[in-house]
Amino acid sequence: MINVQHLAFLHRLANIMALSVMLVGGIVLFGWGNHLPALYRVNDNLPMMTPVAAFSFIFTGAALFLVQPAKLSALRRLAAQVLAFGGIALGILMLLSYWHPLPDQWLGRGLVSLQVFNLSPEKDSLQTAVAFILTCTGLFLLSLQRPILISVAQWSAFISLMLLVTVFFGFAHQEDMFAVFTHERGMALPTATAFALVGWGIILAKVENGFFSIMAHDASSGLVVRWVMFLMAWFPPLLGWLPVLLVSDWLTHTRVESLLASVMVVAIVLTIIHLAYRLEREERLRTQAQEEAEQHQTELSRMVNLNTMGEMASGIAHELNQPLAAVANYASACQRLLSAGEDAQRLSEPLRAIQQQALRASEIIRRLRTLVRKQPPHKTHACLEQVIHEALHLTKSSSRKLNVPLLLELDDAVPDIAIDTIQIQQVILNIVQNAIDAMQAIPIQRRQVLVRSFVPAEGWVQVAISDTGPGIAEELKARVFEAFVTTKGKHGMGIGLSLCRSIIEAHGGRLWVESEPGQGATFAFTLPV
Repeated sequence: MINVQHLAFLHRLANIMALSVMLVGGIVLFGWGNHLPALYRVNDNLPMMTPVAAFSFIFTGAALFLVQPAKLSALRRLAAQVLAFGGIALGILMLLSYWHPLPDQWLGRGLVSLQVFNLSPEKDSLQTAVAFILTCTGLFLLSLQRPILISVAQWSAFISLMLLVTVFFGFAHQEDMFAVFTHERGMALPTATAFALVGWGIILAKVENGFFSIMAHDASSGLVVRWVMFLMAWFPPLLGWLPVLLVSDWLTHTRVESLLASVMVVAIVLTIIHLAYRLEREERLRTQAQEEAEQHQTELSRMVNLNTMGEMASGIAHELNQPLAAVANYASACQRLLSAGEDAQRLSEPLRAIQQQALRASEIIRRLRTLVRKQPPHKTHACLEQVIHEALHLTKSSSRKLNVPLLLELDDAVPDIAIDTIQIQQVILNIVQNAIDAMQAIPIQRRQVLVRSFVPAEGWVQVAISDTGPGIAEELKARVFEAFVTTKGKHGMGIGLSLCRSIIEAHGGRLWVESEPGQGATFAFTLPV
């Protein structure tokens, strides 16, 4: 589930990256205008960022900033698309100028006035031109706000970032891989940094709509991905910049690289340790919350049972009041007749009335037992295997506490059937929980619950739940599905199995038990296909 706070943080980072890209472009233009080579070349041995590239980054950063909101106005979308097209156009001009030098007016004297800078800058590298075209195309796709296009833009940006790692490592090792293959200088260090900022901005701008939405999740996976992404975002640029900036007579390029690599290894180890502790703490809190939820569910279930019992008791008291009063009245009449010395013939009528009222009371009790039955099942076609797995998941905590392994033998031939999944899960949960409770006095190495599903005959499916507990006595086995009959003593209410039988019978099936004392018990039920 996406965490709103994490999502807002990632969006703020995307805004910062958009502003940073524009800042890089502005700083480079300022360096060109004031003859400060350190701002666009860093040092004499490195490639430089041209004014055209600087202007392109200003367009690119502005376009990235405009596509940030979740809902774009028509004007904002149009402005972003115009800026993206402008960046694509400048990238195409860079690409064309790589093979065929273009007149200054093609680059736009109003946009890049070389006379103002009074310089003749080098042409941009081929990889810079291609990167601008792809990056601005990704920004255009973002502006369309379609999930599939957003995913394409994000993955394109991510692949570009992976390629930029090679560029940064090349600066760190003083090996320009682009020059190795083309014999010309490659991408400038400020240019690579700006492209990295744009790439991460594209990923984070609409992070909730693409594959990388996991970064905004509140789960452990989201935490891991966020940390990994942050490490990937910071380490390559640091590896490229620090050996260039910190080099001196006593701290050579190689020494800076070795020192930085050592610091990075320590940082990665500390980050992994921190992640491990965070994940362990979250797992502990999640387990605690799950146990509390299960305990709360148990208390609610107990409360429901108590309420049901209370309603039944009230109903029985109310309904039995009349027949019991009638029995008492007829019994008093019999006593008066006997006291008056009347013959036995006069007693037959009140005795018959007593019998009728007693039968009526019995019928009332039988009818009130149906109060514990649920409403008619709401049937839907469902996979019985999945229903069983979901039901057993609810018993995982109690089975783990009592060291009772849950074994499954589920037949793949069992077809989907029309059932009320909640009610069938309740039946499985009740029977499995009874089996777990019945094995508390059994040695741990002998405890086991086996759940099987198979097709016993055409048109039927069967579920059998077996345990290795003490079993059920013969005299109790015939009454185990009756209401108020329990094997748990004062801890049981005798409602669960009666409810289970009512649910199975409402589905058109049958529930029964097979057990031998000391040999465990098997509760089985069938359901029609």
